[in-house]
Amino acid sequence: MANTSVDSPQPQNPLGAGNAQNAEQHRLRQQQICAHMNADHQETLGFFLKVYCRVSAKEAKSAELEEIRLSGMTITTTTSTCPPATAQKTHYFVPFEPELSSISEVRQQVVKMHHHCLKTLGRSDITITEYRPPTGFPAVLFTTCLLTFAAFSRRANFQEGSSLYSLVLRHVPSFAVFCYTIQPLLITLMVAIHLSEALYMWVYRLKPHNIAFGSRLWLCWFVNDFIEGYTAMQRFDAVVAEEMAKKAQHAPKKKPSN
Repeated sequence: MANTSVDSPQPQNPLGAGNAQNAEQHRLRQQQICAHMNADHQETLGFFLKVYCRVSAKEAKSAELEEIRLSGMTITTTTSTCPPATAQKTHYFVPFEPELSSISEVRQQVVKMHHHCLKTLGRSDITITEYRPPTGFPAVLFTTCLLTFAAFSRRANFQEGSSLYSLVLRHVPSFAVFCYTIQPLLITLMVAIHLSEALYMWVYRLKPHNIAFGSRLWLCWFVNDFIEGYTAMQRFDAVVAEEMAKKAQHAPKKKPSN
């Protein structure tokens, strides 16, 4: 689809209404669609701008549907300034191809475009909003890995005078020597392996399921995976599977064809 960026809103169009009554109905329906999209699907509007208009992710965050017509939709973005009263809007026109014949076709077209954007951006239609901490064996594994990271974070922990040595290792001095010897190699391997797993989870799990980089939810899952490892990814996949099951349960059932 082609896209156009303009500095002012597209001229008003009665959506092909043939009389005053139809024009009023179109106007009200347009207002309802815009209000609904801005309130519940702002992220989708951002997807439209990124895919069809090549707008940056930062600018797309302020996407707002200003007008919708049979030929397409006008989406605006706001450039933050100080004071806010001087903020400037940029208008982007995203066309419908082919042009719609009725306002009733808008929903179907927007849904189709939404799925196209998800595929293009490598995103899933399942958005995860939950962090699930480890329990049972994963909790034991998490604690073990965390303690290992803490113990092997520095070589001095395995020498006389350290708290770890005074509390535990003084009873097994030969083991303390062994840990002291392998500390550089072990901590390097642990960091490399666990960081690789966490990065993999970010790229192939968190990002596709619309968890924003740097958000609190992103930090919980990323740090958890870095410490715990693969079982954290399994737990995330279980959350995704549950959300998919919920979506399938609430999806409208197709009527059997005669």
